[in-house]
Amino acid sequence: MKKSGKELETCLENNTIAARYAPVHVMVTELLARIEPDGYATLLKELRAEWKPSGSEAGIVERMADLSCRMRGCFYLETEILKRDMEALAAPGDTPDMALGRAYIRDLEGPNLLDKLTRYQSRLQTEFSRCVHIMQRRATSRRRAEQMAAATLAKRKPCTSVVQ
Repeated sequence: MKKSGKELETCLENNTIAARYAPVHVMVTELLARIEPDGYATLLKELRAEWKPSGSEAGIVERMADLSCRMRGCFYLETEILKRDMEALAAPGDTPDMALGRAYIRDLEGPNLLDKLTRYQSRLQTEFSRCVHIMQRRATSRRRAEQMAAATLAKRKPCTSVVQ
């Protein structure tokens, strides 16, 4: 199947975005595996209990758990990056604020990981919000259907005959 110009442009853009964030994604994944090896499973259990997904909603809840874990991993990674750089750049007599400032400057001049991490986290948050919105709409739709079914049943006279 041949893609249109717009579809091809979107695919190329998504591949470019994926390539841009690949190093950050790998670092977050490795850090999460080390710090919270069962964090995803625990979070998934909590989200299933909260949202009570049915049918195709299970995949959305799984996606929410993955995104939430990765957002948490971003906080861990930011701490790791700054801590590592503060230790590497510490000079005698430096206050913690001075070492932190040097760490930020080093990152800005070099790998710029903190900026990439912030943008990666923003994309995760946007996707997570999208999933929550979908689940909220489905929950509202389900409640509305239940209310309509209850109203329909309330209008009908109860059946009093019993088959013996």
